[in-house]
Amino acid sequence: MDNISYHDKAMASAGLPYDNINWQNIEGQPFGTASGFNVIIFNDANNIIDIEGPAAIGGSFYSPRGLSVGFVRKGDTAVGYSPDLVRFLVGGNVSMIGPLVVVGHVVVAGGFNAAKGSTYLIGKDGTADGLQELKFLYHNNGGSQYWTPSDQGDRYAVSSYDVPRYIPANRIGADIPGFFSDARESIGYYKNCIEDLTPNGSVVDNNYEWILRGNDPVQNVFLIDVRPDGLIDKGIRAEVPQGSIVIVKLRTGANAHLQYGVYGEKSKTGQTLYVFEDATNIYMEKSSDIWGSILAPQATFHAHLTGGHVSGNAALGSFAVNADSGFEFHYYPFVGGVTCQAMTTPAVPVPAVPAPAVPAPVVPAPASPAPVLPSLEVPPACPAPPPCPAPQPCPACPAPPPCPLPESCPACPPCPEPIPYPPCPAPPPCPAPPPCPACPAPPPCPAPEPCPVCPECLIQPGIIEGCIWGCGCDNIHDWNVKLYERFKDKDVFLHGVQICGYGCFEFAVPYEGFYIIKVRMSNNCCKTFRCKPIITLNNIGVECFMIE
Repeated sequence: MDNISYHDKAMASAGLPYDNINWQNIEGQPFGTASGFNVIIFNDANNIIDIEGPAAIGGSFYSPRGLSVGFVRKGDTAVGYSPDLVRFLVGGNVSMIGPLVVVGHVVVAGGFNAAKGSTYLIGKDGTADGLQELKFLYHNNGGSQYWTPSDQGDRYAVSSYDVPRYIPANRIGADIPGFFSDARESIGYYKNCIEDLTPNGSVVDNNYEWILRGNDPVQNVFLIDVRPDGLIDKGIRAEVPQGSIVIVKLRTGANAHLQYGVYGEKSKTGQTLYVFEDATNIYMEKSSDIWGSILAPQATFHAHLTGGHVSGNAALGSFAVNADSGFEFHYYPFVGGVTCQAMTTPAVPVPAVPAPAVPAPVVPAPASPAPVLPSLEVPPACPAPPPCPAPQPCPACPAPPPCPLPESCPACPPCPEPIPYPPCPAPPPCPAPPPCPACPAPPPCPAPEPCPVCPECLIQPGIIEGCIWGCGCDNIHDWNVKLYERFKDKDVFLHGVQICGYGCFEFAVPYEGFYIIKVRMSNNCCKTFRCKPIITLNNIGVECFMIE
């Protein structure tokens, strides 16, 4: 993950409650409920390594590596813990060789298989039965009877140290296929709505970028048509009023080819929407940074072999990338507020009531905007529009025909008298039971063998424990003890404590992993060559460990 600025407030409410996984339309928001997801993919996806916001995948997800979801960070502090929000939702199967690490819940409708190091960080709601609820949600019949989520202070951790764990959709009564079906219909409706919008801004081509120029304070619509080759080989930059929406309609033909490094601007990320009107395949042929949201529910997105990112919402048909790629999705939700021409979000159909036709007033079509030139003349006033014709009176409704009289019911025939059953014969007497034989005396019990002495377990897995007993200079110092996890040659901070002079530390972590403890003096003003901490390590229950 890169160190760009993130949106804590958006992340804190991102996702869907596990007890209410249902689609909702949102007026002016093309992504509807999916605006709370970094990416929604209607079919299969593979090999993504990092999704900073929640993800919803309608098909299956598979990867020979691991995946992190929901780790939006500021410095070393994770944000967005929630007791009920689903941050990884899959309608098919999950098959991963590496671990799945999610800030939030994991709900899967199909099969699930991920490495034992998988961990989900769940926020607390202040109730006393939070751990019991998590044990129920993530129960696995093949798991250890002693398994339980761990309490980590400000959150719970659901760890898969014995068997893969997730929430099956049927356990919470979630209709995952219905959710994705409603999402596809709603997002497709908005895509068609946006395609009908008339561009109100101009596109200037200066050989290395397209400059989008518009002056509407609310919504600026642009069209870039690169058919038939579908080459998007220039940058895209918008010159529009501050805070206005930028909608870029891209007509590429069946195959869109992204061949430039940067599209859009970070400062306008939340207001920018790219709509791929006719592409069925989007090929990122150069590692690219896309600042803005993508609306392409019909297309397969082929990410670049070495990586790249999309910063915004993304609605895609499917996603495919090479297993060695470092492609990421960054969570910058689209602000919404899209205004369509004479269209609103889809609603439940209502039977039409016949009404007399009312002739619509004739409004002249808007003329193409003329270039603005310096002038001292005052433009003529616009003529007043013609008055609307008065509506014709509605015709009177015809009287309903009289209802026919019901036919009289026929009389029921009399029921026959029941035939009495013959009396049952008396049962024969039972024979007397034979006498029971005498029981033989039991053989004497052998003397029990002495129980073997159980070996003492010296190492407790998942615990790193030790103590600082002072300094080599015989003076008292304050020490900072920090725990890091090394992942892909990068040290990621996990926990830290401060010890005043003398004291012990203990960290609980998954057994798998490479951990490093770094001990530093809090105050360096009196440090000499003899200032070295005196440390003892009481328990190292992890796979790889070092101290510096």
